[in-house]
Amino acid sequence: MLSGVKNVLCAALCGLTLSGLMLTGWAGAATSYRVRSGDTLGQIAARAGLSVGQVQAANPKLRGKTGVQAGWVLTLPARPGAATQYRVRSGDSLSVIAKRYNVSLSQLFRANPRYAGGKPVQVGALVKIPARTVTASSTRTPAATVRTASTSSRAGGWLWPLGSYNTISSGYGERTLEGDSEMHYGVDIVAPLGTPVRAARSGRVLESRPDFERGWGWTVVIEHPDGWITRYAHLSVNLIRKGELVSRGQTIGRVGNTGRSTGPHLHFGTYLRWDPRNPLGLY
Repeated sequence: MLSGVKNVLCAALCGLTLSGLMLTGWAGAATSYRVRSGDTLGQIAARAGLSVGQVQAANPKLRGKTGVQAGWVLTLPARPGAATQYRVRSGDSLSVIAKRYNVSLSQLFRANPRYAGGKPVQVGALVKIPARTVTASSTRTPAATVRTASTSSRAGGWLWPLGSYNTISSGYGERTLEGDSEMHYGVDIVAPLGTPVRAARSGRVLESRPDFERGWGWTVVIEHPDGWITRYAHLSVNLIRKGELVSRGQTIGRVGNTGRSTGPHLHFGTYLRWDPRNPLGLY
């Protein structure tokens, strides 16, 4: 009986969907994941929003290895920069808490809107600490412009998701987050709030939901017929639902600043059977 309860809890904490494709966590906590047939370490890390090195560091048997076996149970550490919660102590104020966690007071207000009007914090209350901000862009493509959709939609039918907006504020690859390195599995495209976001290709909607646990904010994930998957994150609004069929160029949402974000932009990620790929290599 106890073993059965343990298994149920493990499955819940892993945050697996019925298809076993996605992993979700919660702020400030590690999760467990049982490796399935066909999984690779890169896929597991990408789904959890981690780098391969971070997963290896949390699992001694993976030190220096990249191979995994079906049935292994891996520990997935909390995503770096994920939001945490702080229990208010005597003498605390929001200014004190903001300084302690090296975030701005305005960031703290945005994460805890009930205090935005000047309401004092009470001892014992839980205050959400927002994710740390990125202090350096990707070391591989820190800033770039790419061809617009009108001239770059030939390869495999890919359409640029933001029309003429093409400034990349953070590229694909390793980047530094206040001294910590992490993999950025996608590109961040700067655009004004409310800019229409279009489906890069036709497909079926796997996700359309708020995903603040992993920092994506309002996000859409689309599965395409040939094994490709695209992610559109930090949206201000989602305009499609899970399970819907969408066509190439269809407006699926609008640019926002939700989740782990430092300004209005679209995170655009591409995966081939959940192996992350650089979106810029497809245009």
